[in-house]
Amino acid sequence: MFKVDIILKGRVQGVGFRYYAKQIADEMKVSGKVWNNYDGSVEVVGYLESKKDIDEFVEKIKIGPQMSSVKESTVTITPSDPLIDEVFEIAN
Repeated sequence: MFKVDIILKGRVQGVGFRYYAKQIADEMKVSGKVWNNYDGSVEVVGYLESKKDIDEFVEKIKIGPQMSSVKESTVTITPSDPLIDEVFEIAN
C-alpha cells in the first residue's frame, strides 16, 4: 500500500474542493483525509494499492470542482502501513 500526499494551490478554498475530493475518494474506494491549510492550499492524503490507481486518483483530484483553479500541486508517494482506516474524511 502507498500513501499519496497531494498539496494543491490556487483557487482551492471556498469552492467545494474538500467535498469534491471526498466524492472522488468514495468513487475510487480510497481511504484518507482532506483539509484546508492555513496558507490557502488544500491537502489530500489517500491510501492506494497500485501505481495505476495512484495516477488516476492524482489526475482526478487535480481537476478539482468547477469553480476551482489549481495553479500548482505537489505529489509525494511513500510506502505505507496497510493497517489504515477504510474511510475518507473531511477534516477542519
